[in-house]
Amino acid sequence: MIKKLILGTLGGLAAGMVLSSIVFMGLMGNTVKTWMEQNAECLNEMNPVGWILGSLVMTIFVTILLIKFEVKTFRDGALTTTWITFFMVLWYGIFNASTFKAYGWDWLPLDLLGNMVVGAIAGGVVGWILGKIK
Repeated sequence: MIKKLILGTLGGLAAGMVLSSIVFMGLMGNTVKTWMEQNAECLNEMNPVGWILGSLVMTIFVTILLIKFEVKTFRDGALTTTWITFFMVLWYGIFNASTFKAYGWDWLPLDLLGNMVVGAIAGGVVGWILGKIK
């Protein structure tokens, strides 16, 4: 299980970080930039170490779940992780939208969609890796 956890996590982490950069800095870049300008007073400068550690924790969690669910294909990893991401980001988004002015209800669908796409592909990569490891 340790080998699966390490390799699945590394593959999912790499895929997720590349994809989240593409989605949130590329495809949604103007929307994110506008949001950051509107909420500059409550933002810290992004620390890449925090971004990497947060992504690592999330990827370890997803990899453990996919191992426990006995996922062994890209398709199953993508589908399973899409549902995990949907409910996790939905909970987080509802909590934040109802608590913080900077995270409005208009941001929730964008956050949900962006994270579901990233989660699906990264989870697919983890599922594929788990299927290749004996």
